[in-house]
Amino acid sequence: MNQRKCCDFYGVSVAEVKVDQLVVISKGVYKIDASVEGVRYPAPDHMSGWWLTTDEYDDNLESLITVHFSHIVEHRPELAQYMALPCGYRFNLGGESENVWFDQGVANESV
Repeated sequence: MNQRKCCDFYGVSVAEVKVDQLVVISKGVYKIDASVEGVRYPAPDHMSGWWLTTDEYDDNLESLITVHFSHIVEHRPELAQYMALPCGYRFNLGGESENVWFDQGVANESV
């Protein structure tokens, strides 16, 4: 499924991420078998707004790193399809499960 099809499936407008925009990730995101939770916050133009974490995340903000969206496409292409979901969207992918939902509290946060 590509980004546009994903947005169509959830009935939302496409909010594409540019390859040079930054994504915040935790340890383990590049591991193929890692479960990933994603949330998209309102963000400045150089950021995508996406924060991706795994079970390896220790709640220490200093352990997070920023990478260009192109690295997500390269290492975890199956995650890229969700990246055009608008601010406020969350997803949780692990094993055979897929959950996607809208979080109004996240959408209301300011940049």
